[in-house]
Amino acid sequence: MKYFLLPLFLLLSFSTFAQSLSVDVDSYYHSLSSETCTAHFNVTNQTAQDLSVIVTRTTEIPSEMMTTFCWGTTCYGPSISVSTNAIVIPAGESSDQFSGYIYNMPEDSSYVINYCFSLENNPTDKVCTDVTYTSLSEYITLEEMSAFHHVYPNPVKDVLFIDCNTPTEFVLYDMLGSQVYKEEFSSSSNINVSSFEAGIYFYKLNMKGQETEVQKLIITH
Repeated sequence: MKYFLLPLFLLLSFSTFAQSLSVDVDSYYHSLSSETCTAHFNVTNQTAQDLSVIVTRTTEIPSEMMTTFCWGTTCYGPSISVSTNAIVIPAGESSDQFSGYIYNMPEDSSYVINYCFSLENNPTDKVCTDVTYTSLSEYITLEEMSAFHHVYPNPVKDVLFIDCNTPTEFVLYDMLGSQVYKEEFSSSSNINVSSFEAGIYFYKLNMKGQETEVQKLIITH
């Protein structure tokens, strides 16, 4: 039994340390359906020597949706699954030269693309990762919601403009926290606030069940 365990242990040890690369991938990459969804992450050389690395992409995304990826200074279209140009990652360093893209994602959808980073002269020495691209509303962060909308001017005298590219509910409150106005917009619009008393108000934006933080609005006349 000892004669069998030792070779097995050596084989497992070799498999564990043979992986020369690692990746640092987020749990998902989000965008609105009208935007390009981009995945950008680092690939790290875990060895003490410079490595020449290529990328292989595997996907079952519908043909009507375009996907591309870039490795180094070269970008590859939907029909290319393996990078033709390798890039060198110095020993012990990370490269930020990878990016993946999905265009024209349907609303509230998710897709997974598998990327494998391997040594050009040893394709079996590789690290693979599934990358999730999504337009699902539950993945939208408060920071992203704020970036998708713009409420101005503030202070406002007569007309308040609301820039948005997705159905959004605008809710306005007075100093006591009572709701004084609410309206839903399907695209950028404006509100005439000339009938409101001058003073300090607060507002929030609701988008697909998600709410932004309450913001202060000053109305002057």
